[in-house]
Amino acid sequence: MQSRHQTTLINNQFKITKKMDYTDYMKVEIEERTWVINGFKTFSIIAHEYFPEYANADAASRRMRNEIELDKQLFDALTEAHYVRETTRLSPRQQQILFMVWGPEKIIIRYHILHR
Repeated sequence: MQSRHQTTLINNQFKITKKMDYTDYMKVEIEERTWVINGFKTFSIIAHEYFPEYANADAASRRMRNEIELDKQLFDALTEAHYVRETTRLSPRQQQILFMVWGPEKIIIRYHILHR
């Protein structure tokens, strides 16, 4: 039997663990996901995490607000969660919506492969 484990850590808050076992011609894959949102977070901090190529948080915030408005699905969901263009702090629900539509702002992949 050959076994391989793959773990993905995202901002030390979100962890994906996949365990893949190969037995005879059967493949079993188990995936566990955990993401911790700890209260409200400043919009500019999240914007700079999603758009790190910008020199400052203000420029990243402008870009993120424009991207939100261009994405109808995201904009509608955030609006239902009381987002407006002037929002300065994102609620846990708003952060969850961002994550579910755009995915995590940073992904660090670490994996180990066992070879026969």
